[in-house]
Amino acid sequence: MPPSEAQKRASNKYNLEHMSTLGCKVTKEQAQAFKEYATEHNTTSNALLKEYVFECIGESKKELDK
Repeated sequence: MPPSEAQKRASNKYNLEHMSTLGCKVTKEQAQAFKEYATEHNTTSNALLKEYVFECIGESKKELDK
């Protein structure tokens, strides 16, 4: 069952208050190479980037999921 409008509003409100998006610009060729690297390692580019951010700030995903 798809989320209700109230669930969508609550999720959007939470994301606005608690979440942030990080980004960087790379060439299309570099982006494609990174996506291929992720695929070869059975993951996604987003998952790899999040893992690296957590590593840099000394946190693990398990700690953040609590």
